[in-house]
Amino acid sequence: MDAPEYIILPHTPSAQDYHDLRKIANLTPPPMEAVSKALANSFVCFSAFERKDMLDDTTPSPGQHVIAMGRLLGDGALFLQLCDIAVHPDHQRKGLGKRIMKEVINYVDKNAPHAYVSLIAEPLGQKLYSQFGFEDVKPSAGMYRCLRIQNNPEFKRMREAKGEAMIRGTGQRS
Repeated sequence: MDAPEYIILPHTPSAQDYHDLRKIANLTPPPMEAVSKALANSFVCFSAFERKDMLDDTTPSPGQHVIAMGRLLGDGALFLQLCDIAVHPDHQRKGLGKRIMKEVINYVDKNAPHAYVSLIAEPLGQKLYSQFGFEDVKPSAGMYRCLRIQNNPEFKRMREAKGEAMIRGTGQRS
């Protein structure tokens, strides 16, 4: 049996890789000045690499870029938040999101089995997360506060366009 095309490791990406992957995966790009601190405060990160470019099964080549990632934040025992599940568009539809999720869930089950793990998911991502035991919180509703996004007209237009596209894509018209 051939080795998988990708290797997933417990690994925190560089600030630049994190920023760039979020941006190319169509997630809101973070301000670079905050990324290093954010990554340092993660509970755990998992990164995927192309096997062909690795030095060995545990060592990425110098300068090798992360092509998928997943990250958990929280207190490490009772409350965790799943975030940054991102796959580079050139590597999507190859099972990387599922593999990252499996690593994250296995880590939670081993290291924080009593944790309440929450997430905010785009409608298209909800199918992936439900495969790993996540349930909708209805009748509750998620909310957020992030002034750099809320006060930015470009981000507002992007969110509105994304919402309209999702409605059109599902055949639901208002």
